[in-house]
Amino acid sequence: MYFPENDLALATGTAQYTPPPAAAQLHRAGEALPLWMAGAGDRFACSGINAHWLDDMCRTFDIKDVDVYDHRDTRLVASPWGWSAASRRALADTGYPMAQMPDDDALHRLRELSHRRTAAQLAVAVAARVPFAVAPPAVEAREAAEVDDFVRTHAPVIAKAPWSSSGRGLVRSRNMPPEVFLQQTAGIIRRQGSVMLEQELDKTSDFALLLEADGAGGLRRCGVSVFDTNARGGYTANALAAQAELTARVDAACGGRFEAIAEAVEHALPGILGDYRGPLGVDMLVAADGTIDAAVEVNLRHTMGFLALDFSRYLAEGAQGQLCVIPHPDAPAAGAIIDSHRLAGGMLDLVPWNPHFAFRASVFSKETQRQK
Repeated sequence: MYFPENDLALATGTAQYTPPPAAAQLHRAGEALPLWMAGAGDRFACSGINAHWLDDMCRTFDIKDVDVYDHRDTRLVASPWGWSAASRRALADTGYPMAQMPDDDALHRLRELSHRRTAAQLAVAVAARVPFAVAPPAVEAREAAEVDDFVRTHAPVIAKAPWSSSGRGLVRSRNMPPEVFLQQTAGIIRRQGSVMLEQELDKTSDFALLLEADGAGGLRRCGVSVFDTNARGGYTANALAAQAELTARVDAACGGRFEAIAEAVEHALPGILGDYRGPLGVDMLVAADGTIDAAVEVNLRHTMGFLALDFSRYLAEGAQGQLCVIPHPDAPAAGAIIDSHRLAGGMLDLVPWNPHFAFRASVFSKETQRQK
């Protein structure tokens, strides 16, 4: 079940969460996205779908035995975008049995683990394990005086709300007078109990390590995600390519140090995650001076990186491109070139057309790929 507002729901901690209008529109627009992440026998929850579009996509890409959830099959294992009291309620509203979902205690543990201090704990553990310097961990501040002291010694500073998503809840000291920065961070502390502070880096690359936790200390490496963000830190696009290509890009950006970082993350996470079971992405970045921030965020949920990873199954061999989220698109995508049930060129919308958001895959020409 696509539930992009999950991080916002975690901030409230309640099942009765009502997302802001833009988040609600994003949810409705993207309800068909699980189609591209599904395997045979899977079903996805949505409030309604264009049946002709669904049949056309399944036929075009040879997707078999994937359909809309019929509210009856209790053999299915629930897999929302992310778990929260609100996503559990949304699944229950579709008819999925409450008894087969996490109880209140499990959801409370997950909410605490989703706090940004988890990324700081991971950063400390990684720094102790790799033979080179990495960015220092974020510092948690619970008082305005602590924020003021940090800014005086670490400017420019980026402050992050403990629970937030895709650029929301980020405050940058370089963008405002000091008194306004202190006022806004004080508001975060008042609402969420603390704020996470980091010296802002001049980043050149964003990427993530994608993993699956089994709840018993085991991790499976799913792949890497290479993505872009806007000036506010909000997600805009993912690179689409074979995993070997994306891993090579990430390793080059890291100066050949990515595998050491990945192994350190995988060694440290089981002791941090406890009984968490499900997908997770560890966001990282490289700064202009070569510094690696190995734990920008720990997202205990599906991410757009997982969507890009799964959609890559439907790319023609050697194809490269990007997956974009486009607010208020002008028109549907056109010019998709399909070769043997795979996207070989042009653009394809991954959800039925709507005027609010497009989730669009584009495959570049070979000449454009060479230039990139």
